[in-house]
Amino acid sequence: MTGPAADPEAGPDAGQDAASGPGSDAAADTAPNPGKDDSVDARRRLLLREEVGRFRARESRRVFDSSVHVGELAGDRTGFVLRAQDLPAMDAALRADIVSRLVEQSPAQWRTAWLVRPGTPEQHDLDLQWLSAFHIAFGAHGRPLDACYVITRSGWRDLRTDSHQVWARLRL
Repeated sequence: MTGPAADPEAGPDAGQDAASGPGSDAAADTAPNPGKDDSVDARRRLLLREEVGRFRARESRRVFDSSVHVGELAGDRTGFVLRAQDLPAMDAALRADIVSRLVEQSPAQWRTAWLVRPGTPEQHDLDLQWLSAFHIAFGAHGRPLDACYVITRSGWRDLRTDSHQVWARLRL
């Protein structure tokens, strides 16, 4: 026997499609990361859900300028808007300088970073380029990078662990 039903460790929701699941609002989700504190993981998932909801309420356009943020999910943050006309000049050094400035202007307890961009939360090359800039900037300021995400209108993705969640219809 193959598939999710054959795995004795699979949870009761294993094998459900993206449009089903308890409290999913038509969500597709990956399992929590093994070895992580589930209460922290669950809290972060709620904050990410709220962040996506706030973003959807704030931005109704399908095409918009991306932005990078350092701060607390669904809370205080500092950010920078990446204007589309400036993207051709954006190289690794400039990305690191932008994030370094954001980290410099933020309190020491802010150790989460995220990229807000159009599209779906599938991993793109640009996401990894920003992840590298976040690592460089946080390291240069002697601050750990606890988490790094991509936020889109349809969901989020953790760039470090590849956990993600997508909603067809998000209700808060």
